[in-house]
Amino acid sequence: MLTTLLALIPLSLLSLATASPTPIQRRYTGVKIQSYRDGYCLVPYGPHQYNGVQVKTTQCQYAPRWDINPGSGSIVLSGTNYALDAGTGTENGEIVKIWESYPGLFQQTWYLTDDYRIAITGGNQCLDEGDNYGTQTWECYPGNNNQVWNILQGDDAGATPVPLPEPVDPTEISILPIPTDAETYDDWGATTTVTPVSTTYTEVPVTPTTV
Repeated sequence: MLTTLLALIPLSLLSLATASPTPIQRRYTGVKIQSYRDGYCLVPYGPHQYNGVQVKTTQCQYAPRWDINPGSGSIVLSGTNYALDAGTGTENGEIVKIWESYPGLFQQTWYLTDDYRIAITGGNQCLDEGDNYGTQTWECYPGNNNQVWNILQGDDAGATPVPLPEPVDPTEISILPIPTDAETYDDWGATTTVTPVSTTYTEVPVTPTTV
């Protein structure tokens, strides 16, 4: 089945920094949320779900699916009671995570803008893909490819690559917290080792072995 790509490229680069809503008019169930910048999809960091697990991006074939409520509402990890949570939802650089869903809670209430950003309702923060495949909140800014997201449907959602956008000015990207020790985790079928190096860290794919 072909993937349905519902969001392609930003429609407007001239809007104000505070995003204006274009609410989703129907419920999307079991979709993947893909970064326009690099074609990766949202995923909780690690194989287990619990309050506070950071949301990152990974290859879409390893990513889980999400349920998006119509209009302004929650984005929930399919089959769970965990919602996409923006911390306070008011500051740049806050780590986006999953948290038990509380419908109507400010930091869990999102909407799609007319240029395909995912923004906090009533605020000025957008879902932003930062460094090292991490997600964060950042002030909604027109033309920032870190903040453009596609909604993918279909059995093989994520199989179709998206064009890479122009490079983003690295001075506009917030560096996420650095782990203090090397860590290996199972990223939905692919083993990844995270090793701190100076003030940054890299993720090195390791070929998974058959058990």
